Amino acid sequence: MEHGSHCSSQARSLQVLLWGLGLAGFLVNADNRAVAPVLPAIANDLAVREAAAGLLVSAFSIPYGLFQLIYGPIADRAGKIRTILAALALFSAADIACSFADSFPSLFVLRIVSGTFAAGIIPTSLAQIGDSFAFEERQTAISFFMSLAMSGQALGIVIGSMLAQFFSWKIMFLSVGLAGAAAPANPASQESIPLRERYRRIFAGAQSWILFFAVCLEGAVLFGGFTYLGIYGNRVLGLTYFAVGLITAGFSLAAFAGSRFVNAALKKVGQHRMPALGSAILTLAFALIWLVPHWAALLAGFLILGLGYIFLHTTLQTYATELLPEARGTCMSLFAFFLFLGNGIGPAGLGWLYDLGGASAMLAGTTLALFIYTLFCWAAFRQRFIRFSGA
Repeated sequence: MEHGSHCSSQARSLQVLLWGLGLAGFLVNADNRAVAPVLPAIANDLAVREAAAGLLVSAFSIPYGLFQLIYGPIADRAGKIRTILAALALFSAADIACSFADSFPSLFVLRIVSGTFAAGIIPTSLAQIGDSFAFEERQTAISFFMSLAMSGQALGIVIGSMLAQFFSWKIMFLSVGLAGAAAPANPASQESIPLRERYRRIFAGAQSWILFFAVCLEGAVLFGGFTYLGIYGNRVLGLTYFAVGLITAGFSLAAFAGSRFVNAALKKVGQHRMPALGSAILTLAFALIWLVPHWAALLAGFLILGLGYIFLHTTLQTYATELLPEARGTCMSLFAFFLFLGNGIGPAGLGWLYDLGGASAMLAGTTLALFIYTLFCWAAFRQRFIRFSGA
């Protein structure tokens, strides 16, 4: 009886942890995505051009990507929970300060600060999930975390638009900041392997190179094509910006729904086939958008993309947590860095294709690239080719 009570208490603690981490990820994504729809209001209030106001997106995303490599080693040394809570507190303080900004330069600097501290939350949370959940349960936990975090992307767009329309863009920053400041303190710490030794051990085997190459390609091909779907919807299909925003939100909503089916898919197809299955679904989505130029096909495509993404990406994340269990923070920071690297390369290459041959050429190129990526995933992650500990 006592043993059963202990197991039940432990399960509840893990669920509380998962919800707490997921809500922190939600706030980071909501803050990031909510800025785009309020840019016209910011430009108006602070007397700058809308193009200049758009730099606020870069002010957040560039330090967010670059600082991934710093937080992983910090988390492995100081403790993951402690790192997450410190980053969340400072991120929240920066967002509260954003709500009091009365000039564009001050808001720009504060967005850099927000992005710098936001970088320490989502990858470190994934590392903490790796520490807390057994391998057999980990992908389901990661899927739940990602579904909560990605809900922030969808709702961030809607919430940002509503607050800008009926109140003020400053309320949006204040709301996120106050929500993040409500997190409790937790003084966790742990021993750490020296940094140079961590990197040596992580990159000692072929599986690390394969995995990081896979996530870099995912960032380049999927998010490279994803970047231009809004432009395609507006310029080619004639949709309004608001309609494009609502359709785009379907991606996050489908990813949230797909997270509920990850466990069933794992049992049905096996974890080693999940990357190929996810990327095949992504290929189907872009093929549909390319071959059927209609708003309904674009909506269906976004929904299918959300499902494929959650199948593919959470599997890669789960594998990354097993590269070096003693230094999961460093592993997840490298994972995020390579994803960010791909995110930077993909839009440039597919943007060149868009300029050269228009939306159709971009969509065809993305579809073909995803098909090749599916073949790569099938070869790289089949059971006989690569084995991760616990798999």
